[in-house]
Order: sequence, then C-alpha cells, then structure tokens
Amino acid sequence: MSADDPSGPVPAAAAHARSTLSFENPLSSLPETARNLLVAAKEIVADEGFEALTLNTVSERAGENKAMISYYFDNKAGLIAAVVDSVVHDEYVASLERMKAAPPGERTRRLVEEMRHMDAAAADFQVFFELLPHVLRDEMLRRRLALLYQWYWSMKLEWLGVADGPDALAHPDLLGLAQVLSALIDGLAIQVAIDPALDLANPYRVFATMLDAALATMPTTQLATTDQGVSGRGSS
Repeated sequence: MSADDPSGPVPAAAAHARSTLSFENPLSSLPETARNLLVAAKEIVADEGFEALTLNTVSERAGENKAMISYYFDNKAGLIAAVVDSVVHDEYVASLERMKAAPPGERTRRLVEEMRHMDAAAADFQVFFELLPHVLRDEMLRRRLALLYQWYWSMKLEWLGVADGPDALAHPDLLGLAQVLSALIDGLAIQVAIDPALDLANPYRVFATMLDAALATMPTTQLATTDQGVSGRGSS
C-alpha cells in the first residue's frame, strides 16, 4: 500500500502534516505529495491571489488527487495554516545553518547579509502579504502566526549566537532586539513589494551601525558571540 493511499492507515509523516509543519524541520521533510500540494497553494496565492485558492485549483496545479488535501491537511483551513507556516520557513532554516559557521568577529556583518537575503525572498513575502488580512480575521490562524513569530524571534537570537534562543526570549532586551529585527525585515519587504527597484543598501548600512550600538547593551552572559569591540561591553 502506498503512503499516499488515503484509504489506508495514516503514516506518522502524514499525521504530522495534518496538524502543522514543524518549525524546526525543512519542508523537504514532508511527504512528497503533501509538499507538492503546499507548493502549489503558495504559487496560486502568489500568482493569482487568495480568492483563487480552492481545493480544485490546488489539486490541478499540483497534479495530485484532491482527496490528498483532506488526507494531509484535513481541509482548506488546514492547508492555509500550513502555507502560513511555510512562508520563508526554509530560508530561516538555511540561514541559521550559514550563521552557525560565522566566526564571532563576523557575526554582525553576516547577520545583516542574512537579513538582506530574507528581504530578497520576494515571492514568499508576496504570499505572506496576500494571506495576512485573512489570517488576522481568523482567530486560529492569528494565534498560529503569533507562535510562528515567536519562532522567528528565537531564530534571530540564534543567528547572534544565543544557543537557547527560545529561553532567551524571557529576557526583555533580547526579546526586544529580536522583535526589532523582525520588524526591519517585514517593513523593508513591504517597501520592496511597493517598489521592486528599491536599493536596500542604505537602510541596512545604517542598521549595521545601530545593531553594533544595541549589542553593546545586551547581557553578555547570553549574547556571547558578537563582533570584536562589542562583546564584553554589555551589562550583566
């Protein structure tokens, strides 16, 4: 029996896809059929808008049986939740892996580069902006997005070398820093969506200077890997 046979027992991977994506795992960890459906849904939203997203259009674009949407995501609402989870997800996962290899003295510069890389993911942000009004009107999706942002914040702290990113969010200064980093990416992505020719070099140049100043005030017991000249000057 195929793992994609909806008449058989639900394998662990399918049950996982039904509930939610794992924030920590790349989308490639999903079964191929679920991944095809998810990619198709994102493409439809990006190309034609939210109103074009139906079970029929998703199955047709994915080349998959429509019944597989219910099998993996329960219903359209579950599929939309998975799309929300997946927006820029793999970019964050890949970015963290690149940042782990950055030496302490390069971390601030590399962080700015990674943030610029995020803002270059125009197609994913287009999907996010298209979905956002609908997410804000749906209490379940709104709560899901709030959890997703907490994951975004912890990932940004891990970019900076804070090993316990989720736990570090309990510190108000580190939480504030992570929230500002997210706000910068989101805000500049909106500006790029309005004007794709916008040059982000200037805002990110200014931000790099601001980040150095902010890191100088962070608790060094948690923020241990910052640029030379910054680490060791924070408050305890």
